[in-house]
Amino acid sequence: MSRFMLALLAAFSLLLSGCGSTPAPSATPTPWVEAVSVEHQPHPFGDMEYARPDLEGLDQKIADCQAMAAEADKESELLALYDEILEDIRHLDTMDSLATIHYNLDTTDAFYEEEMTTLDNYYTRLDNRMNELTGMILESSYQEAAKAAWGEEFIERYEINSKLNSPEIEELSEQENDLVTQYTKLLASEYTTELNGQTVTIDDLDLTTDEGIQAYNEIYEKKNAELGGIYLQLRDLRIQIAEKLGYDNYTDYAYDVLGRDYTPEDAHNFSEKVRTEMLPAFGQMINNHYDELVNAINGMQAGDGDLEAALPILKTALQKEFPSKMSEALDYMQSNKLYDFSAEPNKMHAGYTTILNEYSAPFMFINSSDYRQPDTVIHEFGHYYNFYLMPELKWNDNNNLDAAEIHSQALELLMQPYYDQFFGADQAEGQKIYSIYSIISNILQGCAEDEFQQAVFANPDLTLEEVNELHSEIFYQFTGSELYYEWVEIHHHFETPFYYVSYATSAISALEIWAQSLDDRNQALSTYNQITQFTTNFKYRDALTSSGLKDPFTSDCVSEIAEKVKGL
Repeated sequence: MSRFMLALLAAFSLLLSGCGSTPAPSATPTPWVEAVSVEHQPHPFGDMEYARPDLEGLDQKIADCQAMAAEADKESELLALYDEILEDIRHLDTMDSLATIHYNLDTTDAFYEEEMTTLDNYYTRLDNRMNELTGMILESSYQEAAKAAWGEEFIERYEINSKLNSPEIEELSEQENDLVTQYTKLLASEYTTELNGQTVTIDDLDLTTDEGIQAYNEIYEKKNAELGGIYLQLRDLRIQIAEKLGYDNYTDYAYDVLGRDYTPEDAHNFSEKVRTEMLPAFGQMINNHYDELVNAINGMQAGDGDLEAALPILKTALQKEFPSKMSEALDYMQSNKLYDFSAEPNKMHAGYTTILNEYSAPFMFINSSDYRQPDTVIHEFGHYYNFYLMPELKWNDNNNLDAAEIHSQALELLMQPYYDQFFGADQAEGQKIYSIYSIISNILQGCAEDEFQQAVFANPDLTLEEVNELHSEIFYQFTGSELYYEWVEIHHHFETPFYYVSYATSAISALEIWAQSLDDRNQALSTYNQITQFTTNFKYRDALTSSGLKDPFTSDCVSEIAEKVKGL
């Protein structure tokens, strides 16, 4: 990310001016919305034992439940067995998450790779069997009893989910899972080239020299060839999946899978507003604060990667002016060691937060060789807190990506008054400007990547060279900088297609909260608290309205934020 940030800076003409200050933390207590109440028992990560779930036993229970649905006078037994199946799926989900975390910690671990692949592939078949079972019960004599027991929302989610999966795509989905696993393993490996008779990696290069830049391009050309080849295979598979499910194109299918309440056309129109209004404001901001941004980015590159040091600072900030549940969540994370900030050689290059469902225990994963500064901890803790508030997750529950990224990005901005503690007094003011810069970069790149993916799936015959050229062209339109080979490192494109625009929509809302904090910090903190209470099974745009935030697709919030940015 830092190489991209420096390239982005270089793309604009430059002037210099000072940095505005951020208001001090408010002393007046904020009237918080009552936090969701979820019980959390101690569950140290080191004590969580992995064992492959009884997959055959679960299959048998589903078969028994299907048989029961065809019989008379089995209402209580049927509903009890269905609930038992849901609990088994919750356990399966937990074991799958545990296997995935262990594999991500060491991508050379063949055992966990096999377990993760087995469970991921089983999930595809399981989802279809659960759709079949649920539909069978809803068409049986137990229909009314099931509706009363499950509730309308559960049934609505089933109806949506049943259109997004089918036994017809099981084989394709398994191939998709295998390709994603190949990608993850390759992404974690070191790519090298020869320079002056020595084998070198990216970290060995001096990018201020011509030979260093040439070696950089050689390494990324190799990386792009391998990972890009996997992407093209995934593209072809995903188009087949969408076609088999009756979709005209994969983009519409992917948006439905993500549960979005806006369309690809909405996203395109939003992206155009960003390109025409936010990009010029971004350029002006860079001109005004170029030296500060360069110093901040260089400081981030020189970070020691000691992310543990950020935790006590974060705790102090949370205790001072945030809801007590947030510091409670941090205590829970630390006391149960539900995080890993190591930088081991075979660790996946990523930062993410997930949940171990059966334990109601979120887990934070950060590779500190890639993310060396405390802003990543702050960002991921926004996700961690949201997971911490989640109730027990069932088979067809879902979280909303756009809202989830508000939780993380807005927290980064609300922590600005504590940057002197996180980054040191000499770096704090530069980091405040950098945090705004980084969030706007997320908006621009989020839109660019969505436009890129829409174009790729609209033109399925593109070669890898043509895909690279397409990415470079679109990225330049949104950022003023070219990114030709490096896009293959965006793991979201491989694992969760069309995720990236959620960084953009959510960043607009995060900046709205930040702008609010400049005038009334208490109100901004209250708005943040409101949006974090939305955890599962809600509509993104409804959540914005309920929290007092503007709809990025229908309001003038992009223009308003752009004006705020120009004034920095």
